[in-house]
Amino acid sequence: MFKKALIVLAVLVCFSGILSAAGDTSVFRFSLVPGFGWPKDKNVVGLNLGLIGDQSEGKSVVGTDLSLIATITKNVQGAQSAFVNITENSEVAQGGFVNVATNSKGTQWGFINFAKKTEGLQIGLINIMDNGWLPVFVFFNFSK
Repeated sequence: MFKKALIVLAVLVCFSGILSAAGDTSVFRFSLVPGFGWPKDKNVVGLNLGLIGDQSEGKSVVGTDLSLIATITKNVQGAQSAFVNITENSEVAQGGFVNVATNSKGTQWGFINFAKKTEGLQIGLINIMDNGWLPVFVFFNFSK
């Protein structure tokens, strides 16, 4: 099973390099740690995958932003999932132990959720939302 997963990952990496050679967009991006991702400096329309995913230098992910430890992405439209999720602009869903968004449209679900400005719902043990029904609430919170 592990060998099959590595083969699929290798094919995706090669395929994304071919598709992203001419433009500013890639269908797949893989990163181990911040600053070490391939392809570098590309917007992702598809899957951003990694151990610690870093797409914070003004680039965006449209699709799925998935990492084992953390995702750090400037703009996400789709789903963002890791132990820790950090984004400036999130549209649709963040799911993890800790979710942090400056602007969030959609749902955050996790143990701790924080959003400076949101249009949506937070589900978790501690929910912090500057424009929420209450600034801090347990189990859930939603925007005014």
